[in-house]
Amino acid sequence: MNDNRKKSGVLAVLIGSLLLVAAPPSTRAQDCHGPPPPPGPADGLRSTMRGGLQLGPSGRWWDDKEFAQQLGLSAAQARRMDEIFQANRGTLLRLFRALEHEESSLEQLTTGNHLHEDQIFQQIDQVNRARAALEKANAHMLLEIRKQMTDEQTARLDQHRPKPPR
Repeated sequence: MNDNRKKSGVLAVLIGSLLLVAAPPSTRAQDCHGPPPPPGPADGLRSTMRGGLQLGPSGRWWDDKEFAQQLGLSAAQARRMDEIFQANRGTLLRLFRALEHEESSLEQLTTGNHLHEDQIFQQIDQVNRARAALEKANAHMLLEIRKQMTDEQTARLDQHRPKPPR
Protein backbone atom coordinates (compact mmCIF):
# COMPACT_ATOMS: atom_id res chain seq x y z
CA MET A 1 0.00 0.00 0.00
CA ASN A 2 2.82 2.40 0.90
CA ASP A 3 4.42 1.57 -2.45
CA ASN A 4 1.18 2.52 -4.23
CA ARG A 5 1.16 5.87 -2.43
CA LYS A 6 4.75 6.52 -3.54
CA LYS A 7 3.87 5.72 -7.16
CA SER A 8 0.77 7.92 -6.96
CA GLY A 9 2.84 10.75 -5.57
CA VAL A 10 5.31 10.36 -8.40
CA LEU A 11 2.50 10.57 -10.96
CA ALA A 12 1.10 13.62 -9.20
CA VAL A 13 4.52 15.18 -9.48
CA LEU A 14 4.66 14.38 -13.20
CA ILE A 15 1.32 15.96 -13.95
CA GLY A 16 2.11 18.91 -11.71
CA SER A 17 5.39 19.34 -13.55
CA LEU A 18 3.62 19.25 -16.90
CA LEU A 19 1.24 21.94 -15.71
CA LEU A 20 4.01 24.07 -14.26
CA VAL A 21 6.11 23.90 -17.39
CA ALA A 22 3.16 24.91 -19.55
CA ALA A 23 4.00 28.49 -18.57
CA PRO A 24 6.22 30.45 -20.96
CA PRO A 25 9.95 29.94 -20.35
CA SER A 26 10.41 33.48 -19.09
CA THR A 27 8.08 32.81 -16.15
CA ARG A 28 9.74 29.57 -15.07
CA ALA A 29 12.58 29.65 -12.57
CA GLN A 30 13.80 26.09 -12.97
CA ASP A 31 16.28 24.86 -15.55
CA CYS A 32 14.37 22.42 -17.80
CA HIS A 33 17.31 20.30 -18.86
CA GLY A 34 19.36 20.16 -15.70
CA PRO A 35 18.94 17.52 -13.04
CA PRO A 36 15.83 18.08 -10.95
CA PRO A 37 16.25 18.99 -7.31
CA PRO A 38 15.41 16.29 -4.81
CA PRO A 39 11.73 16.39 -3.92
CA GLY A 40 10.89 17.85 -0.56
CA PRO A 41 7.60 18.29 1.22
CA ALA A 42 7.15 21.83 -0.05
CA ASP A 43 8.71 21.54 -3.50
CA GLY A 44 7.81 18.05 -4.68
CA LEU A 45 6.21 19.44 -7.84
CA ARG A 46 9.65 20.05 -9.35
CA SER A 47 10.59 16.38 -9.33
CA THR A 48 10.31 14.06 -12.33
CA MET A 49 8.46 10.79 -12.57
CA ARG A 50 10.96 8.18 -11.45
CA GLY A 51 9.95 4.70 -12.45
CA GLY A 52 7.88 5.91 -15.39
CA LEU A 53 8.98 6.21 -18.98
CA GLN A 54 11.59 8.94 -19.46
CA LEU A 55 12.26 9.85 -23.08
CA GLY A 56 14.19 13.02 -22.39
CA PRO A 57 14.56 15.71 -19.75
CA SER A 58 11.52 16.69 -17.74
CA GLY A 59 9.41 19.64 -18.67
CA ARG A 60 8.98 21.50 -21.94
CA TRP A 61 12.68 21.44 -22.77
CA TRP A 62 12.02 22.45 -26.40
CA ASP A 63 10.97 25.91 -25.11
CA ASP A 64 14.43 26.49 -23.60
CA LYS A 65 16.12 28.42 -26.41
CA GLU A 66 19.67 27.50 -25.39
CA PHE A 67 18.86 23.82 -25.03
CA ALA A 68 16.86 23.75 -28.27
CA GLN A 69 19.85 25.35 -30.01
CA GLN A 70 22.18 22.68 -28.56
CA LEU A 71 19.90 20.04 -30.05
CA GLY A 72 19.60 21.89 -33.35
CA LEU A 73 15.80 22.20 -33.15
CA SER A 74 14.13 24.46 -35.66
CA ALA A 75 11.34 26.86 -34.71
CA ALA A 76 8.95 24.69 -36.72
CA GLN A 77 9.93 21.59 -34.72
CA ALA A 78 9.42 23.41 -31.41
CA ARG A 79 6.05 24.68 -32.62
CA ARG A 80 4.94 21.14 -33.53
CA MET A 81 6.11 19.91 -30.11
CA ASP A 82 4.02 22.63 -28.45
CA GLU A 83 1.02 21.58 -30.52
CA ILE A 84 1.47 17.95 -29.45
CA PHE A 85 1.78 18.98 -25.82
CA GLN A 86 -1.35 21.14 -25.99
CA ALA A 87 -3.30 18.42 -27.82
CA ASN A 88 -2.49 15.91 -25.06
CA ARG A 89 -2.75 18.18 -22.03
CA GLY A 90 -6.51 17.76 -21.54
CA THR A 91 -6.29 13.98 -21.74
CA LEU A 92 -3.43 13.89 -19.24
CA LEU A 93 -5.35 16.10 -16.83
CA ARG A 94 -8.50 13.99 -17.18
CA LEU A 95 -6.56 10.78 -16.57
CA PHE A 96 -4.75 12.31 -13.61
CA ARG A 97 -8.06 13.34 -12.04
CA ALA A 98 -9.41 9.83 -12.63
CA LEU A 99 -6.36 8.39 -10.86
CA GLU A 100 -6.87 10.77 -7.95
CA HIS A 101 -10.52 9.69 -7.73
CA GLU A 102 -9.61 5.99 -7.66
CA GLU A 103 -6.94 6.61 -5.03
CA SER A 104 -9.42 8.54 -2.92
CA SER A 105 -11.87 5.66 -3.13
CA LEU A 106 -9.14 3.26 -2.03
CA GLU A 107 -8.27 5.51 0.89
CA GLN A 108 -11.92 5.49 2.00
CA LEU A 109 -12.05 1.69 1.81
CA THR A 110 -8.97 1.37 4.03
CA THR A 111 -10.26 3.61 6.82
CA GLY A 112 -12.04 2.32 9.88
CA ASN A 113 -12.30 -0.97 11.72
CA HIS A 114 -14.47 -2.97 9.32
CA LEU A 115 -12.31 -3.45 6.25
CA HIS A 116 -13.45 -5.60 3.32
CA GLU A 117 -10.47 -7.27 1.69
CA ASP A 118 -12.24 -8.10 -1.58
CA GLN A 119 -13.37 -4.50 -2.08
CA ILE A 120 -9.92 -3.18 -1.24
CA PHE A 121 -8.24 -5.52 -3.73
CA GLN A 122 -10.77 -4.62 -6.44
CA GLN A 123 -10.07 -0.94 -5.82
CA ILE A 124 -6.32 -1.52 -5.96
CA ASP A 125 -6.91 -2.96 -9.43
CA GLN A 126 -8.91 0.17 -10.36
CA VAL A 127 -6.06 2.40 -9.14
CA ASN A 128 -3.54 0.40 -11.15
CA ARG A 129 -5.68 0.60 -14.30
CA ALA A 130 -6.02 4.37 -13.89
CA ARG A 131 -2.26 4.72 -13.33
CA ALA A 132 -1.49 2.60 -16.39
CA ALA A 133 -3.82 4.69 -18.56
CA LEU A 134 -2.10 7.87 -17.43
CA GLU A 135 1.40 6.47 -18.00
CA LYS A 136 0.44 5.23 -21.48
CA ALA A 137 -1.03 8.60 -22.44
CA ASN A 138 2.10 10.37 -21.23
CA ALA A 139 4.34 7.92 -23.12
CA HIS A 140 2.27 8.45 -26.28
CA MET A 141 2.76 12.21 -26.03
CA LEU A 142 6.51 11.87 -25.41
CA LEU A 143 6.90 9.51 -28.37
CA GLU A 144 5.01 11.89 -30.64
CA ILE A 145 7.27 14.74 -29.52
CA ARG A 146 10.40 12.68 -30.24
CA LYS A 147 9.10 11.85 -33.74
CA GLN A 148 9.49 15.54 -34.60
CA MET A 149 13.27 15.21 -34.29
CA THR A 150 16.00 13.88 -36.54
CA ASP A 151 18.11 10.88 -35.51
CA GLU A 152 21.01 13.20 -34.65
CA GLN A 153 18.78 15.39 -32.49
CA THR A 154 17.35 12.43 -30.57
CA ALA A 155 20.88 11.13 -29.96
CA ARG A 156 21.80 14.52 -28.42
CA LEU A 157 18.57 14.54 -26.42
CA ASP A 158 19.26 11.05 -25.08
CA GLN A 159 22.49 12.34 -23.56
CA HIS A 160 20.32 14.47 -21.25
CA ARG A 161 17.94 11.71 -20.20
CA PRO A 162 17.64 11.22 -16.46
CA LYS A 163 19.55 8.19 -15.28
CA PRO A 164 17.45 5.58 -13.47
CA PRO A 165 18.14 5.20 -9.75
CA ARG A 166 20.36 2.28 -8.84
